[in-house]
Amino acid sequence: MDNHPLEGVLDVWEGVVEDMEATAAEYRENGWETLELHPGDVNPLPAVEERTEGRFGLDVLVPGEEYETVSTLVADAEFDEYEVFRAQRGGVVFLLLVTKSTAAEQVVLTPLYYGVEDARLMLERAREADVLYTHVRPLSGDEHVTFTQQDPELLFPE
Repeated sequence: MDNHPLEGVLDVWEGVVEDMEATAAEYRENGWETLELHPGDVNPLPAVEERTEGRFGLDVLVPGEEYETVSTLVADAEFDEYEVFRAQRGGVVFLLLVTKSTAAEQVVLTPLYYGVEDARLMLERAREADVLYTHVRPLSGDEHVTFTQQDPELLFPE
């Protein structure tokens, strides 16, 4: 069995989550409605080389309540802008994805991580398409909310 990407770098992940909380507080102070997501797991798609069709990007598992909130936000507003804060330690990329609906002044903050080697196929597909997707889903069901990141190199390893 492969090691989990956060093995040995949990301190960096905890720092990303703290950065998310601080960034959310800044947005709230400026009057924005904020949603902080707390992923239980993040997996790069596709996971196997044979999958050349279908979804690619980061598959983000969140608690059901958070999923319900994000799906409601996405239904009611267009999320048209994003920022990325990136760090890397060894073979793991850490991201704080800040996805904004500028007209509605709503923001979804998502801490993410992926092992560079595990994400090889995802990164290839993103380079070819010049886009990356972040698929947020609950544990139950096949439903998901997808955020699109143009200029995907902002999410690539350094």
